[in-house]
Amino acid sequence: MASLIRSHLARLWKTPVFLLALLVMLPYGLGLCNSATGDFQSGTTAAGLWGQPLCGFSLLAGFVLAAVFSLFFGAEYADGTIRSKLIAGHGRVSIYLAALTVSFLAALALYGVYLLAWAPRLGWMLQNFPAPEPGKLVMCLAGTVLLLAGQCSLCVMLCMLVQRRSILAVVLLLLMVFLLFAAIQVQDAYETATSGGTQLMIDEAGQRQWVFHEPGQADPAMTFLYDFLPGCQTWRYMELDATPRMLACSAGLAALTTAMGLILFKRKDIR
Repeated sequence: MASLIRSHLARLWKTPVFLLALLVMLPYGLGLCNSATGDFQSGTTAAGLWGQPLCGFSLLAGFVLAAVFSLFFGAEYADGTIRSKLIAGHGRVSIYLAALTVSFLAALALYGVYLLAWAPRLGWMLQNFPAPEPGKLVMCLAGTVLLLAGQCSLCVMLCMLVQRRSILAVVLLLLMVFLLFAAIQVQDAYETATSGGTQLMIDEAGQRQWVFHEPGQADPAMTFLYDFLPGCQTWRYMELDATPRMLACSAGLAALTTAMGLILFKRKDIR
């Protein structure tokens, strides 16, 4: 498997879409850092000041990874590389796990460049702004890495099962759009269910009135989705709001998609 990983890495550094993604991370990281410091100076909490630049990478990570992996791994089937690896004696498990390993390393490389983009400002921020709580910061960073692992595992599963590169790219991008849209809906529903306050209501006669709602509780299904969906996790990490359950959800997604991908890849008819 080591030789497969080395060959993947050698080809990855020659892939234009990956190099372009690395370049995009520079203005993206610096932009989120500037936005966070500006928001804090305007009166927002210190959590967002550190959460946005440190964990905001995962906000667009799904789309970036979908674009990179669909073109990079999609070429494996288009060029007949996977079939050649099988003929050369490499096992399907090794092929799959090598792709998964390289995908995670690629995600970490993108994340690293994103962090380096605003690293020169770190000393200035520590001198002029309150430092984050170490416990919350560590948990959110760990959660972000696990979130990336789950997204990589999901993308690789589809990359190893969908042979046509054009279809693969569409499927991955539409999946990320769906997950983002679902997260927006779930977060809105969760906050509506759990937040108290007044709400403007319009009755059947068209009369407007303000109605006060007591804080309530979301149902278990909505609470699970609020902890599980990548978009919901990202927004919470950006506010340094993490729970062990969120980390467990990301780890579970990575384990489940890897297991499913291996089972289906072993049975796949590769031509």
